[in-house]
Amino acid sequence: MLMDTDRIDEADCLDALDRRIVAALQISPRAGVAEVARILGEHERAVARRVQRLLDTGVTHCTAEFGPLLRGRGHPLHLRLKRAAGWPESASTALAAWAEVLNVDAVAGGTGRLWCELLVETRSALYTATADGVPGLPDVDVLGADFTLRTFRDESEWYVPVLTEEEEKRLRASLVQPLPGPAQPYNLTPGDVQVVKALKRNARVSLTELAGELGFSTATAGRRITALLERRALRLRTVVDPTLLGRPVRARVRLKVHPAGLEAVGGALSACPDVLFCAAVTGQYNLLVDVCVEDEGNLYRFVVDTLGVLPHISDVGTEIVRRLPLKNGAPT
Repeated sequence: MLMDTDRIDEADCLDALDRRIVAALQISPRAGVAEVARILGEHERAVARRVQRLLDTGVTHCTAEFGPLLRGRGHPLHLRLKRAAGWPESASTALAAWAEVLNVDAVAGGTGRLWCELLVETRSALYTATADGVPGLPDVDVLGADFTLRTFRDESEWYVPVLTEEEEKRLRASLVQPLPGPAQPYNLTPGDVQVVKALKRNARVSLTELAGELGFSTATAGRRITALLERRALRLRTVVDPTLLGRPVRARVRLKVHPAGLEAVGGALSACPDVLFCAAVTGQYNLLVDVCVEDEGNLYRFVVDTLGVLPHISDVGTEIVRRLPLKNGAPT
């Protein structure tokens, strides 16, 4: 068990209380220490020390990101890539320099194979983004390009499943709810951009600090955050390596699903606590699912017990992946 005074290294695994605190912050990144302590039934000082340690060591980072698809500022594209040599670190560095790359995953068991997710600005660019190969990587083969048609679950929505149903309910009670109806494009003001940039650096910044930094009143700062969240132009996110949460095995699962069952299968998987990401895409495998579990045995049970009971699935492809760090500040 890690003590409050210990430094957290990548080889360590967070203890039970740390995981519960992280889960609370994943659900509600701006939740106050007093609120988290009250909901978890823990002493406020103990929670405050642990939260500060998690943030100071970089194990946990509370950030913000635009909702690009919802605001019409980009369209997600998943690339499957292969290169004969120099994979994956040198390639990930080059990919990180390519504007709008969101993440890069190395595939185990293959020679220089990667998954890369990026945004293209216009619909027409969806069809020309890779026509001349990958910028900065002239000898890369594009094995496939899958366009996102519908996202059932985004990785920012995942949290480690260690809280009770009542604890989750109480944490969600104070969250800003999106406005009813489909999301509409939202034109950011210069003030909105300032707020988002500040929250990207630290989503837990207080309204007083934010107002002082940007020259707003605290009321104005609060209203701007609320408006961005209500219009789904902004997402708050607590980033932590799932390995530290006891889930070191990450896999990308590609599914062939009959069109009649795509909505039902996507909806069911988006509610599964092992699923980080789930989206309907173009191509033969029309559903992409990222899974994060404790070990290979649990991955097998996910395939058998979760996928095996869902109708309309005709084929399953599973690959172990490793998320590679990017150097351009894109979320990983």
